Amino acid sequence: MDKILIKFADDQGRLRETVFETASPADLRRALVERGYYIMSEQVLDRTLWERLGELFPFLGGVSLGELAEFTKLLRTLLKAGLPLRDSLDVFLDEGAKGPLLEAVDQVRDDIDEGISFSKALARHPKVFPEIYVRTVVAGEKAGALESILGRLVLHFQGIIAVRRKLAGALIYPCILLLVSLLAMTFMVVWVVPEFAELFRNLDVPLPLFTQVLLGLSGWVGSWFWVILGVLAGAVYLLLRYSHTPTGRLQIDGGKLRIPVVGSLEERFAFSQFSRTLSTMLNGGLPLVESLDVVLDSLENKAVAARLGALPGMLARGESFARSLKLIGGVPTVMVRVVHVGEESGNLGEMLESLAEHYDEEISNLTGTLTALVEPVLFLFMATVVGAFVIALLLPVLTAASNIR
Repeated sequence: MDKILIKFADDQGRLRETVFETASPADLRRALVERGYYIMSEQVLDRTLWERLGELFPFLGGVSLGELAEFTKLLRTLLKAGLPLRDSLDVFLDEGAKGPLLEAVDQVRDDIDEGISFSKALARHPKVFPEIYVRTVVAGEKAGALESILGRLVLHFQGIIAVRRKLAGALIYPCILLLVSLLAMTFMVVWVVPEFAELFRNLDVPLPLFTQVLLGLSGWVGSWFWVILGVLAGAVYLLLRYSHTPTGRLQIDGGKLRIPVVGSLEERFAFSQFSRTLSTMLNGGLPLVESLDVVLDSLENKAVAARLGALPGMLARGESFARSLKLIGGVPTVMVRVVHVGEESGNLGEMLESLAEHYDEEISNLTGTLTALVEPVLFLFMATVVGAFVIALLLPVLTAASNIR
């Protein structure tokens, strides 16, 4: 994608200057001319180091959900205090830290100065402002309730962040234990075992099979250590790149769902996100079918999104939401029943919000169960590995000592 600074005159003769991101400058010029704009000059902008790194490492950088929530919260507060939208953006630009969000908001402010609506200005930065953000702001602009809509977005983001923290809290400690175990094993194989190898040669005693295997493994790893490290780093990099392709993301997300306990957590998080996002959009006044398209695209687990992908088409053919969920399969019964009650009562948005809270509570309970199960297993694994190393290294020494006696 190229970044191009274009100066042009619009159909009313006003001079404008905007930065566009495009894969085809020729198509961009053609589109502007077709809209009646007269291009005066254009300049291809050099990409920053972070932008170049972002292309090489697409899994790094970007705008976090927390940053987006803080920006939205500040904007809502300033609008509620009576500041115009443009002045509110100025306040953020004066106080915000440098990064993709600040750059995007700066361009949004410039677009607003040129007469573009807030939602259209946001839509020019899809990597910063997701589609749910833009669509919800569109609904707020149409209803004249932008402040209220921004408040709903803040609650939406805070809910997702809270669930993510619960998941991270449950998984980070076991991951640290596993990492420490692997580092300890690597240290012993690469640096400790070779010291014993020289001792065993001097003792001239028969070595147990496990000790021979350990010495052979140590010699091989020591000889090829940097090659192995490079291969592992390359494999991790390729896996991360693959996970950012549509096919790779779908396969990896599907694999997560098949992991015991972790799969249950992943599925509940996906349905919590689905319910909360759809509730936010429905309460913001957007139609159900239009909202579903955005919600499915925003789901983090693409395997669950693919499972629910037939919903918009079924609703367009006249099926009820609850019946559609039941027909596609793989949807929890509680969701089908809650949606049915919401449709019957006309409070679908509120019922979906309650359903999201229900899943949040289940996630909290499951994270506690996961932590309770994984910790003793990992401690047992660490103790077994260390014990096996100690036995393999000390047994020949004890055998030699008994022979001397």
